[in-house]
Parts: sequence; structure tokens; C-alpha cells
Amino acid sequence: MSFAHPSYLWALLGLLVPIAIHLWSKKEAKTIKIGSVQWLSESKSKQSSSIQLNEWWLLVLRMGIISLLVLLMAKPQWQSKVSNTSLTYIIEPELVQYTGFMSRFNEISDDQEIRLLRKGLPLKEKEQDIIAQHFLLDYWGLASEMDALQTDSIVVFTKGLAKGLKGARPETKHKMHWVVIDSALAKETPLLAYKKKNGLQLFTGKSTPFDTKVTNKNVNLGDEFTLSNSGDSLVISGTNPVDKIPVYVQKSIKIALYYTDSLQKDKSYIEASLKALSIYLDREIQVESSLDTEVVSDKEADAIIWLSAKPSPKTTKKLLAFKEDALSQSMVIPGVEKHSFYLTKRINSENAITERLTEQLLQMLEVNGEVEKLVAEVDHRSVSTAELETTYTPSKKKQKQMASQNVNPYLWLILLVLLLVERFVAYKRKQ
Repeated sequence: MSFAHPSYLWALLGLLVPIAIHLWSKKEAKTIKIGSVQWLSESKSKQSSSIQLNEWWLLVLRMGIISLLVLLMAKPQWQSKVSNTSLTYIIEPELVQYTGFMSRFNEISDDQEIRLLRKGLPLKEKEQDIIAQHFLLDYWGLASEMDALQTDSIVVFTKGLAKGLKGARPETKHKMHWVVIDSALAKETPLLAYKKKNGLQLFTGKSTPFDTKVTNKNVNLGDEFTLSNSGDSLVISGTNPVDKIPVYVQKSIKIALYYTDSLQKDKSYIEASLKALSIYLDREIQVESSLDTEVVSDKEADAIIWLSAKPSPKTTKKLLAFKEDALSQSMVIPGVEKHSFYLTKRINSENAITERLTEQLLQMLEVNGEVEKLVAEVDHRSVSTAELETTYTPSKKKQKQMASQNVNPYLWLILLVLLLVERFVAYKRKQ
């Protein structure tokens, strides 16, 4: 037997408390009624007093209750020998739906098992329930869970998605062989559509094992594209099953631009870049320019551009403030606070092109945020087997294959019985 928290065993010193109480407690004196004491002779025996234990049964019961409480805090584990499986296959849930792939496991031996590459590494039992679930894998976190498996060898079949690599490469006690199942075909997935004046703009995610791109095109309603009855979804026919994607109404982007006279030329370059973005995005960008002496605190705007040496206004909106930095390698850099950015240099006709001012403004505005959230779900870029291999660190001590059985439920039952018996005896003995 072992203990999860052996330090709690020091609490067994509390057994001295009931012993001390029973040593010093005295039995209730019995009263004997007699008629007269004049004929009683005086006893010549010497009276002696000694410390004696009182109520042995109650003492044993109370010491047992304290001992059980201490054991419950220490969490004892009963160790028993277990037999290892010779080989464990761990499969990414998405691969289970491919019959051709799963056929290779039809004739595995009894000492081999198939588990799923998901939290808890469950055994493969209910395929339909697993296929319907979608979750983001954490390969390194799952690799750490594999250390607890009672097996001699582990083979992991995975799609090796790049988005599944989080944090540093872990160290593991098992030798794991990762097999990346690569898909040579590109997958195109409709993401969403935006309503435009002349129709709909459809965004599609195209992902391969090497890269993921988002394309958009204008479509018209007809046989292939139809709106749902509520008008908030676009139904795409010709696919099996029929695709149904959300439809959004894009509002115009409002920008409040404040400037000082010395930065008036910089203001002109930014206005020209925002106008080019409006044409590229096919989305209206409204820019309202004012001097830094005419600041309106409650002005409705999605972003504020501050071209002035004065302190920038406090705002929860996106803010691009001028803060010259000769050491910066980029014209627009993230600020200290969330949604804040700095313009690090004066703008001229040369660096506006070479440093891609228009693209940096696009990244700052974070337009089409709905697309960015959905594209993460269709990202099928994969990594190589070498990139997935964990660091194997053999243990210096020979590991005993033991299984721990939690005995706490049984101890709680015994404790309940002891409490009931102790109360009953204490009531009868008037203690």
C-alpha cells in the first residue's frame, strides 16, 4: 500500500488526545442509600489513587475514527500487479471514419489495443459518437498522457496538423512512433458570405498539407446559391451534404483621424492607403480628419489614428498613435495596451511602398474577423514525422508495472459505521 499524501500521517499523533481524555476522566459515582452509619466500623485500609484508563471500548472506537480520518487525508492506494499490453495503437479520431485506413486493424491480437488521440486516450468503442465531435488536438499534452499507459510500445497515427503543436517538445518515458497520414488532395470549404450592393461575396478556405489560403469571389443568387427563409444563411447546392454557411452584413468602417500641421503630409499618405483598402476590400471606409485641437471624446468610430506629438486619447477602440522609433524595423508595431499600435516613422512616397503601409494598416484594422475565426477550423497544414517525435528519456530505476486502486470509498463506509457505533456506546455508557 502507498499513500498519495504521506505527510498527513503525522496527524496520527492526534491519537494521544482520546488517550489523555480517558486517563483523566472519572466514572460517575454511585449513590448507596443506608439507614445509619453509627454501627459501621472504621476501615484501617489505606486509600490510594492511581490513573487508570476508563471505558476501553469507547477509547478504541474513538482512536479508530481518528485513524481513519488521517488515512482518508493521506489517500491510500492499494498496489496490484498488472499485465502490460504488447502494443497500443493510438488513432486520431478523424481517421476512424476512413474504412480503408481502419481495415488494417481488423486482425489485431488480444494483447494489443486501439485508443483514440483525444483527452483521456479512451478505447475505441463508439465510432459514430466520436466522428461527430470536433475538437482541437494538443499533441504535446496528449503525448504526456501516454506515459501513464501500461504498454510496451506505442504507435500513433495522426494527420499531424500544425495547429496541434503547442508549447515545448515534452520528455516521455515511452518510445513512441508517430505516423503522419498525409492527404495529397486540397480541401476547399466554404466559410461565410457577406452581403454586397451587387450580390454576395463568398469566402472559401483552401487547405493543403503545406499551406492554407482564403479566397473570395462575388456570386449571384440562382440555382447554385440560394438564401434560407430567414435570409441569414447561404445554401450551396451541388455538394453532398448540402453546404449551409452564415451570411453577414458588412458595415462601413469608421475612422477618426486627428493630426497636427507638421504631420499633414503623413495624414495624406494614410488617407490614400485607406482609400486603396476600401477598393481592395470592396467595403466602405469612412475617414473623418480633424486637427488634434478638435478632439471629440464620444465620437463614433471603429479606430482612431493619432498623428500628433501630444498624448494620445484614452480609448478602448483600436488606436494608431505616432511614436517615432529609429530602431524599429517596421513602420507599424503593436503597442503596450491591447488594440494599440504605433507609427514609428514619418511617411514618404518611398517607404509607403517599400514597407507596405497599406498592408500594415489592413492588419491593424483586422477586417473580416469572422473569416479568421472560421479558417482555423479548416486549417489542414501538417508537419513531418520528425517534428512530432517526442524526447525519450529512459528511467534510471526499473519501473514496476503496478496498478493503483483507490480504497477511499471503503474507508468512508467503515468510518460511517464506527461513528454510529461510537455514538450508540457513548449514549448507553453516558459518556
